[in-house]
Amino acid sequence: PPINEQKEIAKILSTWDEAIATTEQLLANSEQQKKALMQQLLTGKKRLPGFQGEWEEVALGRLFSERKETGIAGLSLLSVTSGQGVIKRDDVGRKDTSSADKSRYLRVCPGDIAYNTMRMWQGVSALSGLEGIVSPAYTVLKPESTVDSRFAAHLFKLPRMVHRFYRHSQGLVSDTWNLKYKQFARIKVLVPGVKEQMAIADVLCKEDETISCLEEQLGLLAGEKKALMQQLLTGKRRVKVDEAERATA
Repeated sequence: PPINEQKEIAKILSTWDEAIATTEQLLANSEQQKKALMQQLLTGKKRLPGFQGEWEEVALGRLFSERKETGIAGLSLLSVTSGQGVIKRDDVGRKDTSSADKSRYLRVCPGDIAYNTMRMWQGVSALSGLEGIVSPAYTVLKPESTVDSRFAAHLFKLPRMVHRFYRHSQGLVSDTWNLKYKQFARIKVLVPGVKEQMAIADVLCKEDETISCLEEQLGLLAGEKKALMQQLLTGKRRVKVDEAERATA
């Protein structure tokens, strides 16, 4: 197009770039704030108002039992992801490579935590809000009354906890390292009472909601900019240039 129209198009697209950059910065700030809160709240370095008393060191086997229910028909196939949590397998967006025989697949219930037995040392675990089944390559943890599974799900993402999972994993090489329930159950952690666990989980879940909203907003902005580029940079949609500008060009 004429140079004036080129400038107008560039100005419009730059506005979208600025909005995207601002949202990216807000997202980065929120993610950093959540990391800081996790380091403080999940280790007892910072206590929420109204809570006192010492935290107790307990073995994870006292907080979670292993759910080993198999052979349950009619339940959706689920996947455990690092970023999206436990989701339906159909929503993963990759080819389904699961076995046709689901008789050995494990039941997962809302509130359970499922982790990849061979990748727990990399932090692959997630809290489930769904009922369904997962591959026997996963271990399913059923929470006891002494733990808020939301609190534990965040705790399991702390770098120091992931390192402990790594230390307790067994195998000759990294491709075969695994953390079975027997080893998982022996790991000891410091935890507060259930009410404080719930309060901490509430704070961190609010941070998650903020991050999710910003991620969604960022996706929408990127999609809208892409659509505008397709229209403005191909001439499908024209930009009106001010007549006064045209006269002085």
